[in-house]
Amino acid sequence: MAPPSKYSPEFKEEAVQIALRSSKTISKTARELDLNPETLRGWVKKHEQRNEPSADARRARVSRKRSDGSANLRWKSVS
Repeated sequence: MAPPSKYSPEFKEEAVQIALRSSKTISKTARELDLNPETLRGWVKKHEQRNEPSADARRARVSRKRSDGSANLRWKSVS
């Protein structure tokens, strides 16, 4: 059995809402909330699975990923 969470359900929900509404990456939002980015990412994923995210939410998430470079790799030329 997993140990009890040190975060209340209210805190988790508020953190998820901040992450979903923010134009910042989940990683940056997590750091600002003193959370491990993977923890927040997991909470967001569970939230989206429960609430079937809208197309707008999915587009915003992809856009955030692209803005931090995680889904938009570019080669640099070496001179």
